[in-house]
Amino acid sequence: MKYGIPLILYVVLQFVAFLLLLVGTPLDIVRRKDVAAGIPLTCITLWGFKLDCFSVDYTITVDVFFAACPPRINRFRVAQVFVVLSILVYGAAFILGIMLLYGVSLLRWICLALNIVGSVTLCVVWAAMARTFLKDDGPQCSSLEEFNKYGPGFVLLVLAWILDILNIIFLLLPYTSTERAEDKTEQPPTAHE
Repeated sequence: MKYGIPLILYVVLQFVAFLLLLVGTPLDIVRRKDVAAGIPLTCITLWGFKLDCFSVDYTITVDVFFAACPPRINRFRVAQVFVVLSILVYGAAFILGIMLLYGVSLLRWICLALNIVGSVTLCVVWAAMARTFLKDDGPQCSSLEEFNKYGPGFVLLVLAWILDILNIIFLLLPYTSTERAEDKTEQPPTAHE
């Protein structure tokens, strides 16, 4: 069986997007800028606030950190739910993409649907975090942009989303099917048969 380059590229990009999503989810979405030497780098992840970004321990949860900002807590909760959904969708799209390499051409449309759903779910995550980063949510909830910058987790989520969009394009290309014209044509019997 000969694999088309766009189909192989789809599976590779889907794996990379899935990996970026898995790695980016626990990393910091927002981190403090201009930190002096010797002072730990503080950051905010989807799950809470850390006094030291390189630690696995959370100092306080999002609920406590943004207690005076209910809209932010709601956006973080939405982002948490949608990032878990995105991980499931991206993982399923990768597994079905591998099966697509083995000739199950119907899976192409299922992979396309999963990639569209994945692009929407992950867009909700990074859009909610960008909104939280850029906008004030009241007098006690100033913009995070003033003293912070986007963290590597945010960047990895956006990169995974971009790869997902590229994969949608690859799946829409007509030559990504594993079915070849020579497989469909019926050959006349030979003298040996």
